[in-house]
Amino acid sequence: MQGGAERQDSVWNGLEAVPRGTEIVAIQDAARPCTTHELITDTIAAAREHGAAVAASPVVDTIKESTDGRFIGAHLERSRLWAVQTPQTFRLEVIRRAIEAARSSGRVFTDDTAACEAIGQPVRLVVGASPNPKVTVPDDLPLVAGLLNSPIK
Repeated sequence: MQGGAERQDSVWNGLEAVPRGTEIVAIQDAARPCTTHELITDTIAAAREHGAAVAASPVVDTIKESTDGRFIGAHLERSRLWAVQTPQTFRLEVIRRAIEAARSSGRVFTDDTAACEAIGQPVRLVVGASPNPKVTVPDDLPLVAGLLNSPIK
């Protein structure tokens, strides 16, 4: 299977390779190597029940919006904000329908749950295990390496 130009293209290619009879698919970023088996299992159970689920953590930092990257434009109420992670887990027919709609409309999503939101599919939040960091920049590597090398609890 080959990746695509956008995340949703790579996801679509993966969905095309899924064997017949598959009910649930879990989409995982390789950039999140600390995801626990329990979190994967929990998102599968939630997707089985609700059609779509995502690992997420409540935001603990105060978040501000800036339209120009220089000045604060708006305060966002953190009690309603969640940082989504992976796995993002779906009934196969749900994520196929969502990605197909995104592709046919020309919209690009950097998150699979956003494609579900666009078709009106509710996505169940599953409180993620902490820590489940994402390797985005080189400075993230020492933290993740330390977690991966620490004794399992």
